[in-house]
Amino acid sequence: MADGMQVREELLRRFIESGERERLQEILRNKLLASGWQDRVKDRCQRIIRESENGADKVTVDEIAEKVTPYARAEVPEDIKSEFLEQARAFVYRSLPDTEN
Repeated sequence: MADGMQVREELLRRFIESGERERLQEILRNKLLASGWQDRVKDRCQRIIRESENGADKVTVDEIAEKVTPYARAEVPEDIKSEFLEQARAFVYRSLPDTEN
C-alpha cells in the first residue's frame, strides 16, 4: 500500500511540476466557459442567494458552495468530462515507470 501511495505522490508531483495541471485547468476553464456552464452555475448561485431563508445578507459562501456544488458537477457536459479524463489518463500512462523487463 505504501508503494501505491508513493507512486500516487510522485505522479502528482510530476503533474504539477510539468505544468500539465495548469495546462489542463486552462483547457477545462475555456471549455466550460464556451459551453455556458459558468453562466448556469452563476445563475444558480444567484437563485440560492435570493431564496435564502436567512436573507441575502446573511447567506455564507460555504452555504452557497454546499448547495451549488452537486448542481455544478452534474452540469459539466459529458464530452468535456470525457476529454479531460482522457488527457489526465494519457499523462498518467506517459508518466508511469516502465515495468516491463
